[in-house]
Amino acid sequence: MLPKPGKDRRLPASYRPITLLSHLAKLFERLLLRRLAPRIEPRAEQFGFRGSHSTTLQLTRILHHLAHELNHDRSTIAVFLDVEKAFDRVWHEGLIAKLLSTETPPAIVKLVASFLRGRDFFVSVEQTTSQKRTISAGVPQGSCLSPALYGLYTDDVPTLEGTLAPGERDVTLALYADDSAFFASSRSPDIAARRMQRMMDILPAWLDKWRMAVNVGKTAALLVARRRIMPEPLQLRGQEIEWKTSVKYLGVHIDRSLSMGPQVDHAVNQTRAARALLRPVISSSLPLRTKIGVYKTYLRSRLTYAAPAWYALCSATNKKLLQSQQNIALRMCTGAGRFVRNDVIARDLSIPSVEDFVAMSARRMFDRADNGRHTHLHGIAPLHARPPDHETPRWLPTPRDLIRRDQGDV
Repeated sequence: MLPKPGKDRRLPASYRPITLLSHLAKLFERLLLRRLAPRIEPRAEQFGFRGSHSTTLQLTRILHHLAHELNHDRSTIAVFLDVEKAFDRVWHEGLIAKLLSTETPPAIVKLVASFLRGRDFFVSVEQTTSQKRTISAGVPQGSCLSPALYGLYTDDVPTLEGTLAPGERDVTLALYADDSAFFASSRSPDIAARRMQRMMDILPAWLDKWRMAVNVGKTAALLVARRRIMPEPLQLRGQEIEWKTSVKYLGVHIDRSLSMGPQVDHAVNQTRAARALLRPVISSSLPLRTKIGVYKTYLRSRLTYAAPAWYALCSATNKKLLQSQQNIALRMCTGAGRFVRNDVIARDLSIPSVEDFVAMSARRMFDRADNGRHTHLHGIAPLHARPPDHETPRWLPTPRDLIRRDQGDV
């Protein structure tokens, strides 16, 4: 059992277990997954545990939507749900019923049912072992089958479809495994809030039917709008959802003005902390090639995590902050003196600037999405014609603007 950081170690819920499964069972699960996965293709909004999908692509889709709505003077209400013990609450009978509604052969359905039922577990802490207990719900932790089964179980998360008035827009849904978010946009924040409240009123019926639970205390609401007057608080199961100025979703901090300042601060702090720990390595007499490899693996990865989704929204000042972290690290790796320019160090090491690296990463990401087998990813986060500057002085760039800049377009 591993203690969760910042939690009371006297409470059992403050520990995270390591699951140990049989190697033979893991091999069987992989064989079963190859036959099951083609028959339970998740909905387009689900990006978790799928080939050719990633957190960066989902964040790109979300941030493009928020920036596009803001550019057209529409406000967006976002609600980020915190699903309690999502994988542990999967109702076995409900999952089998949903599996039977697909085109999965009965023999495979029976295999999955046998895989889920009759399982038990025990917990070992140091030299003490608990008694065995039967698992009555949930999908096994550490199993490659579990993400696919959970995706099927939550594939019918409701939206406002079927309850919309003529001309009314549905909410936008974003799913990544158990990370769920709803977005409602309108010219008026109050109208968007009322539509989102309708969504929050519909959701409990689905949660109760499928025995899922949401922690309202950890659920967050975000208003992305030009105005700063907040609508009435949203409610879920009679509890108010707290309004936030910044929300962390899939590892990226999204703020209500889309300046991405909190995300830049987070990336810089993470990079500084990692650089402090690695100082003995990158300042040592190891070969320069090794030290550059350490920088790319442990520092640049923190500095540019999911950057193709959010970098275009950053201000020039924030972009300089990111670039300065690379300059400091490369200078430490080479031991260069003060008189050597940062661009000379990067040129001699053949290291692109942070902006060029992010632009190249964005190009590769969009090329794979546009040319892949998943049609719903083709043209994701498209470019939009930019009106004259005098009409929209606060026009926000979108993720594909990185490709436009990389191509040299004005």
